[in-house]
Amino acid sequence: MPSVAPNMARVPRTRRARLLSYGLLAGTVASGLGSSSFVPAPGAAVNSAARGQAAAAIAAGALLLPAEAWAKGGIYGPLEGKASSLVHPFMMGSLFFVTLYSGFLGWQWRQTRLAGVELSDLRKQLPKEEEGSDVEPSSAVMALKAQISELDSRRKELIQGGFKDKHFMMSSTLLGGGVFFVAYGVFNTFFRTEKLFPGPHLFAGAAIVVLWALSAALVPYMEKGNDTARNTHIALNVLHVSLFKWQLPTGFEIAGKVWDKAELPWF
Repeated sequence: MPSVAPNMARVPRTRRARLLSYGLLAGTVASGLGSSSFVPAPGAAVNSAARGQAAAAIAAGALLLPAEAWAKGGIYGPLEGKASSLVHPFMMGSLFFVTLYSGFLGWQWRQTRLAGVELSDLRKQLPKEEEGSDVEPSSAVMALKAQISELDSRRKELIQGGFKDKHFMMSSTLLGGGVFFVAYGVFNTFFRTEKLFPGPHLFAGAAIVVLWALSAALVPYMEKGNDTARNTHIALNVLHVSLFKWQLPTGFEIAGKVWDKAELPWF
């Protein structure tokens, strides 16, 4: 018969502590139920056989606890569980829609700004009207004034949308949340397997974080009216959205593999 001590020596310290606590708890409850000093509630029927069966069930249940199902023996606790592993794919899927909405807000703010520039250029084309002049404006001037009025109304509607502030808030949420949950996914993979898996999903995720940082770094230059920075900002974000969309299926595939691991506990 093999010795128990060598087998226990191979069990990680955290797992041994957990198994020991489970055993002590089950033993305490079982001994309490089987003890002659156990007093049932007043009026309750005393059934020693039932108490013995309950004690045996508790002791057997302790052997079925999921301590052995942890990926790395429970060294990292709930961080190895299925629930923790599904946080990254859920949040990144949500942040993809945040990305699209932030892009829409940014485009609307761009239209607001360009409308102001176009409006200023059109007003410069109006001829100066002399005071007291009874000369009626030409049809070209009338058409220009109508165009200015229409563009001014549209610009006021865009301004009321507050797209600049909304774009800033959504982009800040995307940058902060995205970087955090990308790092969370990397650490969670390590907690669950104690290694990383180089591949398209990992490399695309790292590239997206870099593109987020570069895009945000251009904002001070954009605020000063640098059109090159603005166009580069748009190009970087188009690239990052393309990468994001491209690597979503690989993320769903990984999440499906984690979901199908029946031996992996939730917490």
